[in-house]
Amino acid sequence: MTACCETCRDWLGVVRVHDDCPVRASAWCSQCGCYGHRPRDCEAGVVWTRPATLEELIAPELRARWAIGTRTPIAWRGAPATVESAEREISELNTIEIQYRKGTGRDSKLDARLREFMRQNRLDTTHSCDANLAKLRRWAVSQGKKIRLVPE
Repeated sequence: MTACCETCRDWLGVVRVHDDCPVRASAWCSQCGCYGHRPRDCEAGVVWTRPATLEELIAPELRARWAIGTRTPIAWRGAPATVESAEREISELNTIEIQYRKGTGRDSKLDARLREFMRQNRLDTTHSCDANLAKLRRWAVSQGKKIRLVPE
């Protein structure tokens, strides 16, 4: 007997029973360019880079359909100066959400959740919650992702 599809339940909030999930099969990852998973679940380790040409901003299907073969360079004015500016350039699809219990002082679980996430990803922690968050944001940008803190 086939169990409830985890993808349909988690992504859509519906209970479905099937062997090959059409929802998962239709999900396209903008990190590695493959179907079958979302960018936030990508394990390909593709490092985010800025597009080098305007044509890279057009979906591959549209470039093929309209026979777009030009390569118009983008004249960037240097690398993003700050983590904040780099995060603005990263797609919302490439967001790592960290949920925590909102509160003040010792009631807040943000520090514990950050440390747990950092441990899972083999990142060294510091004694300060703010320093851990800054370190985690820099790491995420280097992976082509950004961090979003979600209070429960």
